[in-house]
Amino acid sequence: MKRLLISAAITAAFLVAPIVAISTAQAQNLDQLLEQVRTGSLQKTKAASDLEKRFRSAGAGKAGMVTALRAQRAQLEARSEALETRFAANEEELNALRSLRQRELGDLKDLFGVISQVTGESEAAFDSSIISAQFPGRSEKFNAISKKISQSNALLTAAEIESVFSEVFNEMAQQGKVSKFETTVATAAGNKEPRSVTRVGVFNLVSDDAFLTYGAGGVAELPRQPDGRFIGQANDLMSAAGGTVDFSVDPTKGTLLGAAVESPSLMERVDQGGLVGYIILGVGAIAALIAFFKIFTLMGVASAVQKQAANPGSPDAGNPLGRVLKVAQDNPSGDTEALELKLSEAIMKETPKLTSWLMFLKIVSVVAPLAGLLGTVLGMIETFQSITLFGAGDPKLMAGGISQALVTTVCGLVVAIPIVLLHTAAASKAKRVEEILEEQSAGMVARQIEG
Repeated sequence: MKRLLISAAITAAFLVAPIVAISTAQAQNLDQLLEQVRTGSLQKTKAASDLEKRFRSAGAGKAGMVTALRAQRAQLEARSEALETRFAANEEELNALRSLRQRELGDLKDLFGVISQVTGESEAAFDSSIISAQFPGRSEKFNAISKKISQSNALLTAAEIESVFSEVFNEMAQQGKVSKFETTVATAAGNKEPRSVTRVGVFNLVSDDAFLTYGAGGVAELPRQPDGRFIGQANDLMSAAGGTVDFSVDPTKGTLLGAAVESPSLMERVDQGGLVGYIILGVGAIAALIAFFKIFTLMGVASAVQKQAANPGSPDAGNPLGRVLKVAQDNPSGDTEALELKLSEAIMKETPKLTSWLMFLKIVSVVAPLAGLLGTVLGMIETFQSITLFGAGDPKLMAGGISQALVTTVCGLVVAIPIVLLHTAAASKAKRVEEILEEQSAGMVARQIEG
């Protein structure tokens, strides 16, 4: 019995240890330990009772809240049912009003349908038409009318209907007019300034030596202008006070003008030829200068020789024939064969002077096409390298090599063809002078034999 009491006391001590800290080291004997266990059990029971009381009081408050919320839910459900009933009634009334409206509209439905179609098509056309630069705000007006037509509870007024057809007729009338107006233009530098703009129908806008374009941002200068002849026509149109002026219109409303702007100029095409193209053109320019100089020189020599041929008795050392005649004059009584040899020698001395630089022109005329072919091969190599690296999907990657290939060939032909013609002209002039020298030399030999 004593052992049983000890076991119960130890067990109770471990159960109440989290609530009441009992140190077994302070217990002096079993009676004191049993007293401490009883005291701890009483304290635990009191704490548990307090917790139960607080829980019951809290539960009572929550129950009141639940009751209030259930009452509120019932009230809201009743209101929802009332609103649903009212909504159904309003829907029926609205359908009845719609049916009545459709019956009352009658033929106006077809009219509004036509107006809706016209405004939709015209709004899209006005957005891209350059006439809107002179008459802004037309698209916004048509957009407001389209929204009003789409609303089932709104009707167009007679003024709005008239404005639609008035704008359409105005668009048709303005297509055949050339008019001037003031507007703000965005320059190529990014600035905006007021300018006087001339509109040519629905085709072109020009102002101050520049072609303009119209878009969502308003009127703006083209970032790059077309050739000078088109700019000249624009100037004539801007300065004209009346009458007829030659002007090239763009019937595609910007497509042809964009292509003309994007087409490279002469210097840009030359630049596409690269280093090979510049070398060909440089050598061709030098050869052309030499050819013209040689032709003019031979023309002067030929004129002097012809004058000398008309007066063989007074040889002038300033021309080839005079120098040849001087040889014959210096040997009046010599042997005929010796005189013929001396005259041939004199003619041979004059020939290199007459034919100088002709060989250079001939070489240039032959080498220029070969240099163009070299540029073509280099351009094709570059093109194939681009295809190898990036594929053939994007033509712009191959454009550089193809341009060099074609431009260098053109440069070679452009240089070779005129140089061949100039070489032929210079060679014929030199040949003509040589023929005169030989003719006069043969005449002098014949006279010597007769004498």
